[in-house]
Amino acid sequence: MTSPRRTKTSRLIVLALSLSAMTISSTFTQEVMGNRVRYEVGRAIVFFEAGALSTEEMAEFAMLADGGINDIDALLNQNSAGPREGSRITFIVRDDGGISRSFRRTVIIPADRVRRKAAPYLHETVHVLLPMKDDSLWMSEGFASYVQSYVAERIGGYDGYVFSWGGNRNIDRLARRTLNSDLGRAALPYVGGEGQPDNLFQNRREVAEPLYVLAHSFVKFLVDQTSLEKVKSLVQAPNIAGFSEAITGKTIDAWKAVWLTSLSATRPADALNR
Repeated sequence: MTSPRRTKTSRLIVLALSLSAMTISSTFTQEVMGNRVRYEVGRAIVFFEAGALSTEEMAEFAMLADGGINDIDALLNQNSAGPREGSRITFIVRDDGGISRSFRRTVIIPADRVRRKAAPYLHETVHVLLPMKDDSLWMSEGFASYVQSYVAERIGGYDGYVFSWGGNRNIDRLARRTLNSDLGRAALPYVGGEGQPDNLFQNRREVAEPLYVLAHSFVKFLVDQTSLEKVKSLVQAPNIAGFSEAITGKTIDAWKAVWLTSLSATRPADALNR
């Protein structure tokens, strides 16, 4: 049986790339493996479908992925720089028509979003570096969106929007607009609550988008009112509702009421009692 074509370049490529008006030089290892190209830089291992992106685009994204890992790890876990055992994250960039997603230490990103510089690589990296203990979708997605925007706005990389644009600076405006829609009012009970709406993955725009926008705004509010460290502790708590008062000083329901008031939104009568 003929073994799969595996062309090893195993060479170091030094590329000077312009990122965010800064010229950065970095050393990559590149390996061509049949119909895939493997890049390794620092803590990022990135597989690309051959031909999906140019060499410059692949190298640029590999460097962005590594930078994102280090920036998020430094922000959330006070860890930075230098590969450590078990610390690498694998990114798979491919044109499969799917959505960006993560599992364990692997992130899958559509190649088209990398080409458009709209890949939510920071968002998905947050999921990998700080997995939640509680099964609260609103907190998981809202926190990942908040950290993605925070890092892009204050540290480096770009904000590959999931359902919102304008980052943390604009999310409250989007939340106000969302709350004035039927779709937003339908999503509101799940923000700060349990479970997730039906058809979340099948109907992304009508179901997922309002939930993600509202969750992002609520998490930003929690960070502004308490601290990033306290919200991070809440993310890691075995039960968010049960630990919120001890960690942040208020129950989630109490915080939700204040958040809605801050947005000057009318609260549905059952929004806090689901």
